[in-house]
Amino acid sequence: MIDSSIDAVHRKTRLRLSFSGIHLVLYFSFSLNWTQWGQGLRSAIGATEITGSLLMFVLLVLAFITLETIFMMLSRWGRR
Repeated sequence: MIDSSIDAVHRKTRLRLSFSGIHLVLYFSFSLNWTQWGQGLRSAIGATEITGSLLMFVLLVLAFITLETIFMMLSRWGRR
C-alpha cells in the first residue's frame, strides 16, 4: 500500500513538473516583445488599437487557465 501511494506522489510530481515547464516556456515567450524576433508584435493588428503584444498576453492568460484545468482534470482522473 505504501508503494502505491509513493508511486502516486511520484506520478503527480512528474505531471506537475511537466506542466510547470510548459508554463515557464510560455511565460518567457512573452519576452519576445522586447527582442528583434518580436518586432511584429509591437504594431497594431489591422485597423484596431490592439497590438500583437496585448493579444499575446490575453492568449497566454487563457492558455495558463486551460493548462491548469487540464492538470486538475488529469489529477482527478489519476485518483480513480
